[in-house]
Amino acid sequence: MKTILVLILTILLATSAFSAKYAGESFSLGVGGRALAMGGAAVAGPFDATTGYWNPAGLNYLSGQNITAMHAETFGSLLNHDFIGYTSNRNKENSAIKAYGFYFYYLGGGGINITGWDAARNRPVIIREVTHGDYLFAGSVSGKIRNKFDFGVTARIIYRDLGISKGYGFTVDAGALYQLSNKFRLGLMITDLTSGYIRFTQKYSESILPTVKPGVLYKHNIKDFTLRVALSGDIKFEGIKYASQFWVGDISLDTHFGGEVSYKELIFGRLGSDIGNFTAGVGLNINRIKVDLAYLHNSDLDATFRVSAGYLFK
Repeated sequence: MKTILVLILTILLATSAFSAKYAGESFSLGVGGRALAMGGAAVAGPFDATTGYWNPAGLNYLSGQNITAMHAETFGSLLNHDFIGYTSNRNKENSAIKAYGFYFYYLGGGGINITGWDAARNRPVIIREVTHGDYLFAGSVSGKIRNKFDFGVTARIIYRDLGISKGYGFTVDAGALYQLSNKFRLGLMITDLTSGYIRFTQKYSESILPTVKPGVLYKHNIKDFTLRVALSGDIKFEGIKYASQFWVGDISLDTHFGGEVSYKELIFGRLGSDIGNFTAGVGLNINRIKVDLAYLHNSDLDATFRVSAGYLFK
């Protein structure tokens, strides 16, 4: 274990000098109405078909085949945010791969004006308007060691369209879960573990520095009601300082807290805090159909509304 921790720390420190600040921010907004309503605290669960994004080790906690789709008007109409994910649990005792999944992630919009200079009128003019978008195509697999330790890996292909430039990249996420007891589960997710590069058509590139995300989930049943409380943190090494909640030197921390109460796992009410911003939402799970609605308040930008729907194939 000590050797693994030293190796991870070495990778983080070695890549920090070559990373671009905020290069991976467009992929950090989270997915799923359930997760957003709980403040984005989904590293240790609860899990649904978005788990390949949050922590691929959580694929082991799903049954059958799951599909989910999401759409969000992020910060008002500033950005369109879409996601579709699929998972399948093989449930084979002797198989090294216990479950797998795929997902597609999009964040983008329009309204970028390309300007030029009108020499006759001696002023700038708008030449054209272009769109922009970030795309992820990802595949995840998970395995298990004994009965309490789950692990997973997600490989992600990146396509970035800036309107005037296009870039391609590849990166890998890794996650782990440990079931401490019937009530407590610990989680760890490291995104962009390989410090993936995005290479652009203009012959330049930028790399995305890893983010370490520890998390914990508490679950308690009271008759027909289930209470879940989750928390997680995003530990970054990019030196973003004032752009984060807490920072020391180049190390920063953003926090996520959330909780939900369900009645017979059919109706859900949720509250949370996503990097200090209030979140809330509701959910419905009937006849293998899941629908989740979420709201995110932001004092500096317009509110975010997110809806996701999923289906369980037995």
